[in-house]
Amino acid sequence: MEIFILTSICLACCFVVIGIRIWIKGEFAETEIGRNKNMQKLGISCAKDDETVLHGNGAQSDAACKGCALLTKCKF
Repeated sequence: MEIFILTSICLACCFVVIGIRIWIKGEFAETEIGRNKNMQKLGISCAKDDETVLHGNGAQSDAACKGCALLTKCKF
């Protein structure tokens, strides 16, 4: 029972600290890769955006597939 109470107190403290951080900063950290500015600075993009570039329409997909190892299997 003591462990349960100690764990509950620790979790409550964590929630309070996170709540204060969000309240001071005014927003929660962006978890979406495509909209996270730090990820964009590192050159990391969303897999959905990568797929759009690779399998877009017309000349864009031809240019993206040119250096692809799967070119022989590509149906585009």
